[in-house]
Amino acid sequence: MAAENVPVEDAEKSAAINSNDGSIHSGMTPEDARVLFKERLCLKLDLYLLTPMFFLNVLSLMGRTNIGAAFIQHLIQDLHLDAMKVFAATTISLVMLILFEVPSNLLMKWLEVKFNLSYMRYLSLITFCLGLVTLGQAFDKTYGALLGTRFVIGIFDAGLIPGCVFVLSLYYPSVHMQWRMSMLMVANIVSNIVSNILAYAIAEIHNGNGWHGWRWIFLVEGCITMGIGLACCWSNIGRPEKATWLTQEEKDIIATSVESRVSTIGLAAEWKTFFSSILNYVWPSLYVLTCSTTYSVAIFAPSFVKAFRPTLSTPQIQGQVVPIFVVSAAACLLVAWLADRFNHRSAFAILGYIISIIGYVILHFPKTDSSSVKMLGLYFVSIGTYISLPMVWTLTSLNLATPLQKAIGSGFVIGVGNVGGFVSSWIFRTSQAPYYTSGMIDGLILTCVAAGLTAVTWAYIEWHNRRSPRATDNIDSLTSGVVFKYRS
Repeated sequence: MAAENVPVEDAEKSAAINSNDGSIHSGMTPEDARVLFKERLCLKLDLYLLTPMFFLNVLSLMGRTNIGAAFIQHLIQDLHLDAMKVFAATTISLVMLILFEVPSNLLMKWLEVKFNLSYMRYLSLITFCLGLVTLGQAFDKTYGALLGTRFVIGIFDAGLIPGCVFVLSLYYPSVHMQWRMSMLMVANIVSNIVSNILAYAIAEIHNGNGWHGWRWIFLVEGCITMGIGLACCWSNIGRPEKATWLTQEEKDIIATSVESRVSTIGLAAEWKTFFSSILNYVWPSLYVLTCSTTYSVAIFAPSFVKAFRPTLSTPQIQGQVVPIFVVSAAACLLVAWLADRFNHRSAFAILGYIISIIGYVILHFPKTDSSSVKMLGLYFVSIGTYISLPMVWTLTSLNLATPLQKAIGSGFVIGVGNVGGFVSSWIFRTSQAPYYTSGMIDGLILTCVAAGLTAVTWAYIEWHNRRSPRATDNIDSLTSGVVFKYRS
């Protein structure tokens, strides 16, 4: 290849990595590394890292929310559930999510250091266990047995989403992260689509053993989860510096472009520093407010559609739910692409909240009984919440300096945020059907609060970053005095 055909700026960047061992030259800037990252690594990381995580996240939400489809497949009648028992069965797994997400991330890090069990194999193992317990739900015969299996599902499910968010934050720089985080959200959307399609098909199963459709939902989805969990074990992914599937040059590009700090303080001090930052309370608060809508859509969408269009059969209801999530996935990825292009997230999160607010207003509007108008409102609520939620994931990861803090933060924010699941189960009670008037008002208020809190936080971040270049913040002490700029 002729040297004269290489642009000068490309030649200069290439010169930065032309050492004998292929490593990055010490003069390479983070901007140069980001250019090389885009050209050389994105597809490779997406193949090795994002693809298995996508499937694991599909299975995570499926195991958590398939009980929503089971409710309309005779589960309530078979196990004699009243409204409070439905609430308990829906939310007991959330207790485990709240309690075990931080410990799961820390356990994942410890197993990788002590026993060389890679992050991905840990995630695959707990996915297999999740599938095994999901399968076991098919054989529940009492309310107590259902509570027990839902309890254990919460323990194994706790590590999947925060674990994936943590690992992605180690590999992707800010200008590429939002689209990948949103792919995890799309995986959750795909989970809802697949779960509802399976429920649609399973509703047609008839046999002579007296099993209703809800048992087949748990049986089939449990087997699928176990199989994919085993298949994902091939992806042996741990810390970037230990990745055998990356060249030294690629490892150096990642290290430079991600700009991860190395902690210079002890473990206890790092925990203290984490909890001394006001932003580490803002993100879980936003997550709670947003999840109250996300869980409502994921779990209760079939119930909403049934209330709006009571003449539909169960398979027809599932067919009405699927397009809601398809449109939401497309909107989620489009807005994520824009967020990466502008390297900004707060404004797009607010955009999502505004769309959800419009949806709640439509759903609450009392002067129409048009099912089409109500369905439009449900579309808006779903689109908005699936735009905003992955923005919170990314904002959390970008505003934590060290790998340990990222592990703590992703587990803490997502764990505490699952309180939103309790909120959604409480505000959307079956006694409010068909239009759930009180629930719609509560959802509207929570979404308005989330939009306002995001705007205030955005203003705070801008104020923080405009202070003197040597302004101090608690987090600076982690990194030998290097000033840490928050990202909005």
